Amino acid sequence: MAPESQEQTSIHGLRGLISKTAHKTAVLSSLVAALFGVPATLAHASEMSDINKLMRAGQYADALTKTDAVLAKHPRDAQLRFTKGLILAEQNRSAEAIAVFSKLTEDFPDLPEPYNNLAVLYAADGQYDKARAALDMAMRTNPTYATALENLGDVYAKLASQAYDKALQIDPGANVPQPKLTLLRSLNGNTTGGTVPRLASAASAQRDARAKAEAAAAEQQERNRALAAEKLAQQAAADKAEAEKTAISKATSEKEKAAAEKAAADKAAADKAAAEKAAADRAAAERAKAEKARAEQLAAEQARAQKAAADKAAAEQKQKELQAQRDKEQADKLAREQAARAEKDKAAQAAAEKAQAEKLAAAEKAKAEKLAAAEKAKAEKLAAAEKARADKARADKEKAKAEASAEQDKAVVLAALNGWAKAWSDKDVRSYLGHYASDFETPRGASRKEWAEERRARIEDKGRISVKVSNATVSINGNIATVRYRQIYNSDRLTVDSRKTLIFVKQGNRWLIKQERSGG
Repeated sequence: MAPESQEQTSIHGLRGLISKTAHKTAVLSSLVAALFGVPATLAHASEMSDINKLMRAGQYADALTKTDAVLAKHPRDAQLRFTKGLILAEQNRSAEAIAVFSKLTEDFPDLPEPYNNLAVLYAADGQYDKARAALDMAMRTNPTYATALENLGDVYAKLASQAYDKALQIDPGANVPQPKLTLLRSLNGNTTGGTVPRLASAASAQRDARAKAEAAAAEQQERNRALAAEKLAQQAAADKAEAEKTAISKATSEKEKAAAEKAAADKAAADKAAAEKAAADRAAAERAKAEKARAEQLAAEQARAQKAAADKAAAEQKQKELQAQRDKEQADKLAREQAARAEKDKAAQAAAEKAQAEKLAAAEKAKAEKLAAAEKAKAEKLAAAEKARADKARADKEKAKAEASAEQDKAVVLAALNGWAKAWSDKDVRSYLGHYASDFETPRGASRKEWAEERRARIEDKGRISVKVSNATVSINGNIATVRYRQIYNSDRLTVDSRKTLIFVKQGNRWLIKQERSGG
């Protein structure tokens, strides 16, 4: 199976998390099925697709309702529970989201993503020790998980910043950058055997994380030292200003104090008078505004009343005109009906007279035709008997030919089925894909190229594949053949015994697969 890409977001970018394009629902569903034994049915994939559409449209309440409804049918579905946690996080319901991800870590302790997302939510709430513990658990499930490594570096940097802040007695919120932790969007599990394709090795990934944490800690230390120096300089400047103020105060004479007090009193009185005048002006303006609003409201009410009266009169006039029109139409209808009845009666009389004449002529004609018909019937009976014998012989011959052809087609279809299974078992991708028709109905509406690349990746990714078919039954209708059989799939990772149905279509001289279905 092709590796799943990772959708990521900053702790400060939770609002944009759900709107990002999710992986194809069917791929996620098949992954969860492989990890936990949950069947990835087409109906389940369709429900996941509907939930993702609601999330991308920002309809999180509807998405949550839909998710809960599907979870009622599949309570152990890890992907659905993971999606519910993401929706709750998007709705800023952090406590409920934490509860969902915590339960996931209990039920599926080998998945790193729930631990990572718990760490992001803890960090958003300032609980960095819990965030670190959650990330440590994520690293235990997959020591080379790139996102968890990067997040762990950010958390260590924040913890270092808090330690320096506390030591230097600096406000922790002053110019201290928040960690930009990454919330995972996809539930991939350890599908790469404990490695991340973007990392060269586990050792280099861990070195990168440690280097990032140490660099962040060093940068924060320098920033805290600069802040401490700035605070000391500000305190020194404040002390100097206070000293100068004290000296000036001592040097000021009593006369200067009195003059200053008088000037302050005069200014206070002037300010009070100006404030009272401004208040009076505002009150007058408010009154004028209220009067104007009342006048406008009265004029609007009068206009509405006049318009309502005019509308009522127009409606009454229109009703009178409609009634007159209906009366005229009723009178016209009665006149037409009377004329039609008269015409119908006249036609009926003529028809009766004509029928009587025709009846007499028909009786004579029937007598003659009866004699001729008896002779003709006798001859036709003899001819029909001969024809029936010839038709039966021809039908028996064609039936035998058709049965022989059908048996031959069934043998060819079974050979095509076994050839397809052998190509799959031999990991002969070119021959395997060659058994599919040009109009093969790919799952979930994917293009033929996308489907072929996905199948190639999934087949070539296995070390060993064995596909056996048994109990195959074939029914043919024209150029369409339906094959129901038992399939035993065995690889180095998975063994599945299931009933399958393949729809073959005859193109040229070959029978090719047009449709695949699970179940018989």
